[in-house]
Amino acid sequence: MVMSDISYSAKLRELSKDYYQNHIRLDEYRSQRKLIIDKIDEEFNGRKIELNQLDTSSINTDQSVDDSSVFMKTIAFFKNSDVDD
Repeated sequence: MVMSDISYSAKLRELSKDYYQNHIRLDEYRSQRKLIIDKIDEEFNGRKIELNQLDTSSINTDQSVDDSSVFMKTIAFFKNSDVDD
């Protein structure tokens, strides 16, 4: 099933809201966010995901937190390296 980018956006907003209202812990937030972002990557970029996304109990949360941290640092680096003309 193909989801629209609006559906993914709504899921990420809902997840973010749950985290910032202290309904879920940081590790759970990062784990769920990673699953959504990986699904977006697979759908729009054709990158296959190696983990079964329906079985969240098999996810190594330490690894997903580390992966997410590296991803966020990469985004921050490129965001801060914009060159003004």
